[in-house]
Amino acid sequence: MPEWSRFKGFALVAFLVLVGDQISKWKALEHLTNTFEPSTSGVPLSFADKVSRFTSTRHPDSRRAVEVVRDVWEYRYVENPGAAWGFLSQTKSRLRTPFFIVVTVAAMVFILFYFYSTSRYQTLLRTALALVFGGAIGNFIDRVRLGYVIDFIHWHWRDAFSWPTFNIADSAITVGVVFMALDLFLSRPESTRR
Repeated sequence: MPEWSRFKGFALVAFLVLVGDQISKWKALEHLTNTFEPSTSGVPLSFADKVSRFTSTRHPDSRRAVEVVRDVWEYRYVENPGAAWGFLSQTKSRLRTPFFIVVTVAAMVFILFYFYSTSRYQTLLRTALALVFGGAIGNFIDRVRLGYVIDFIHWHWRDAFSWPTFNIADSAITVGVVFMALDLFLSRPESTRR
């Protein structure tokens, strides 16, 4: 089997996660912040202006949250300088950002090598690795261009319980990890496969 053909499905899944993540972050900035508001002249922004603001605007003013399901689910703009659940968010930026960039690059290289070592029968594991890879790239892009990750999905139960705010990339990574665990428990030894 040619080398590239092994990575086609992986690349497609990772690409779809990345595109979905970046589009959802664009929409979060559009509806939850002032990023795309017209200039004082009132002239609407062109698409090129919006792209420029999307890639370069840091710390926009947040608007109110948008309720999806009352007392359960809302969209709100959050800047997460740390990892999942705010891990290392209080560390100084000059240490935190390079650390996360190096760790993410190392993780992505590991995922590619791990994927290369899988067999074509390990569909669930291969899908899991692609989901984690796509999610890692999505958050990596935020961290490189902004120094933090844009989160906007907030689940909570009234005022009693609040899950940390997350994004599409985080969701893909979480689903990927669950798929890896399932693969570990469901996989058969290579010798029993036909």
